[in-house]
Amino acid sequence: MSTPRRPFRALPRARPRWLAGVFVLGFLAILARDVQVQVLQVQHLRAQGQMRYLRTRPLPAQRGVIFAANGLPLAVNTAASTIWGDPRILGKYQSQWPRLARVLGLSIVELGQRLASGGADFAYLARQQPPGVGAAVRALHIPGVGVLPSSRTYFPLGAATTPLIGLVDQAHRGATGMELSYNSWLAAHPGSEQAVYDGRGQVVQVLKVERLSRPGHAIHLSIEPQMQYWAYMALIRSLRHFHAQDGSAVLMNVHTGAILAMVSAPSCNPNQSGACRSPADYVNNAVHQAFEPGSVMKPFAIAAALASDSVSPTQKFHVFHPLWVGGYPITDDVPHHILNIEHILKYSSCIGTAKIALRTPERTLYNMYRAVGFGRIAPLGLPGETAGVLPPWQSWGVARHATISIGYGVSVTTLQLATAYAAIANGGWYVRPTLFAGAGVHRHRVMPAWVANDLRRWLQSVARPGGTGILAAIPGYAVGGKTGTANMANGKDGFYHHRTNATFVGFAPGRHPDLVMAVNLRGSHFAWNFGGIEAAPVFRFTMRRALRTLDVPPRCNTGGKFLEIRVPAGADLHELALRYHSTSRYLMQINQLANPQALEAGAFFKVPMPLGEKDFCRVQTPAVSRAQAEIWSEGGG
Repeated sequence: MSTPRRPFRALPRARPRWLAGVFVLGFLAILARDVQVQVLQVQHLRAQGQMRYLRTRPLPAQRGVIFAANGLPLAVNTAASTIWGDPRILGKYQSQWPRLARVLGLSIVELGQRLASGGADFAYLARQQPPGVGAAVRALHIPGVGVLPSSRTYFPLGAATTPLIGLVDQAHRGATGMELSYNSWLAAHPGSEQAVYDGRGQVVQVLKVERLSRPGHAIHLSIEPQMQYWAYMALIRSLRHFHAQDGSAVLMNVHTGAILAMVSAPSCNPNQSGACRSPADYVNNAVHQAFEPGSVMKPFAIAAALASDSVSPTQKFHVFHPLWVGGYPITDDVPHHILNIEHILKYSSCIGTAKIALRTPERTLYNMYRAVGFGRIAPLGLPGETAGVLPPWQSWGVARHATISIGYGVSVTTLQLATAYAAIANGGWYVRPTLFAGAGVHRHRVMPAWVANDLRRWLQSVARPGGTGILAAIPGYAVGGKTGTANMANGKDGFYHHRTNATFVGFAPGRHPDLVMAVNLRGSHFAWNFGGIEAAPVFRFTMRRALRTLDVPPRCNTGGKFLEIRVPAGADLHELALRYHSTSRYLMQINQLANPQALEAGAFFKVPMPLGEKDFCRVQTPAVSRAQAEIWSEGGG
């Protein structure tokens, strides 16, 4: 029996047409969309794609290096890492934020704030980080986080140069000191390049460099690193020992004006993170802080009087009784009777100096102070420089006429004192101070040579037994200088009784000086807060090492038997024996020479000490008692 066949059902004739129509409409829709994407929206879509995958990133450049006189860097760039993030990508991986924040040393809240503070696709998360931090961030493999190579400034001398050299901020711009003053010269000019990024925020390909980076220019200073370090260590030790508020010191070449050291305290080490938070730690007190100097002003009143023939070099003055001016007495702490000018400086007699000043016209004194640099800003271009206070001579009454000569009613900076004393040390020339190596010498005469020579000779007695600056004495070298102690003003038309400005300014070697150094400590309330006690040892410690660094030999050894010289080029043993009234055999014996040919040019060589040098060569730094301190500091010295 056969299976019945199912009847055939014909499809509607219209269905194929409907299906064909659907396919045609779908094709037309796809074609229309393709035309829209490929033709009408091509520019918009390309821009959107570039926003997601093509970005411009900075090309870092090195900031200019600051070099010392010997070529060693005082501020140098070291490798660092800059960590950045893409907010849109990193925002999708908030579960990874704790790991990233831990590596960067941030809280999760701080990380979120930094991410939100940037642009749509770029935000700085951390800058000037050590390279190890950058490597640790890369190892996390967190999408949307990138690491750029950059640089940070490293200061090899640390706190010893912070107030002078200054600091840079997170954007590697100068913030204080020379870094700020000369930022336009030191600043680097970063470039930029276009790069393709993948979906994880990593660079796939660099397409082109849009702008080349240009490094900053270098600066070569006259600073000697060893002298800078010694001056800072001596200053900070004295500041801490005498509980002073702040201090500064300047060491300068008296012939060229080159500043070999400029230090301030307190200070901070910028190489340590978070160390320089207090503004007091990076203020350059040597040019920023003006103070009443006390007795260190006395030589200039005497210079004006001598140059104007108001007094004679051999004149003597009666200083036993107080000198009354304007209803107030000027006195000396230790009474003397009759003193010549040398002893007025040696014992720091306020009565004697005031009498000399009152014999000199006000305008003459004022012109001398201005000529040596007081009341004027030194042209160093450092931030915060002050001219101090030097009242115009027309406003002087009798009292001010007298008190300015002993260092009251006037304010100066440590740099001004060093520059002014350089004029005494070099024979009467004002030399413009400079911080730059190879700078030309600019000088003009401010006092007659004979006046400067007399002052230089008289000021050597200050650092000899009986003088107020005996603690500045350097065995084997002649030292000249002056102490100064002034009570600090309390801002209420009065003075603190136990807080002082303690100052010493000196030069060496005494007869033919090469170096001058000014030291000031402010606000000390220690028992012996005098210039000859606090500041003079800072001078001695620094100057002794500076003279050795510059290869200036001592005139004799501390035993007082021999004079130590440097053998001139081309000299022979017989010539040296004739010059120093000796014999070749004796010179060979005391110098342990095997034969005359063993004499080397430039080597140190012992010869018999000339007559009259015995006492000088045996000058020793004495132990200090309270009674001695009081005597040495008489007259405010």
